Amino acid sequence: MLIIAHRGASGYAPENTIAAFELAINQNADGMELDVHLTKDGEVVICHDDDVKRTTNSQGLIKDMTLEELRRLDAGSWYGESFRGITIPTLQEFMALAADTHMLINLEIKNLPYYHKGIEQKLIRSVHEHDMLDRVVISSFDHYALAETARLEPAMKLGVLFSTRVIDPWDYVRKLPFAAYSLHPHYSFVDVEYIRQCHAHGYKVYPYTVNEAEWAGPLAQAGLDGVITNYPDRFR
Repeated sequence: MLIIAHRGASGYAPENTIAAFELAINQNADGMELDVHLTKDGEVVICHDDDVKRTTNSQGLIKDMTLEELRRLDAGSWYGESFRGITIPTLQEFMALAADTHMLINLEIKNLPYYHKGIEQKLIRSVHEHDMLDRVVISSFDHYALAETARLEPAMKLGVLFSTRVIDPWDYVRKLPFAAYSLHPHYSFVDVEYIRQCHAHGYKVYPYTVNEAEWAGPLAQAGLDGVITNYPDRFR
């Protein structure tokens, strides 16, 4: 069972920052999950929300701000004074860090409620520049974005995210116009039968956000492929 750090080791450091990613590496996580947006000037940056107000000292939509404007923001002090001055990272900065590891990398496209036109091509270009096609999964709740990714790069691993309880999600995924690699459901949807059905249809299962090792133990025995967690060390 892979241990995938959710927005880095976000239980211990500001989410989606280099500090959180470096900590996930130090905690021997098997992978990292992060969220990407496009800035006003077309740069790919790492942040979960479309508005920066929760995780910085300012507010405003990422799509309406340039990279230079985002770089002026403090993305760490909201979490703790020791992280003051940390900035929102770019995808290129993260990929340079991750390229020196053997970790599975899950890039989540945040296309809702705002659609980042062209973000798929930029992610694919970065993956190829760092020679990481074999260990990157691109996921999204926007399944149209996944279809566009598949059109541009058929070899890309794609993860289908679900925030609701879809009836027989493996059947839904099987009918999509692209080949999925994995299903990424909320952890509360997952049980032994869910895992069995996904595996029978050829899909891996990476639920989010799993923070209790006691929950994952029995499902690990049932073949759960991985957990996306804020606390990688708890599972290691």
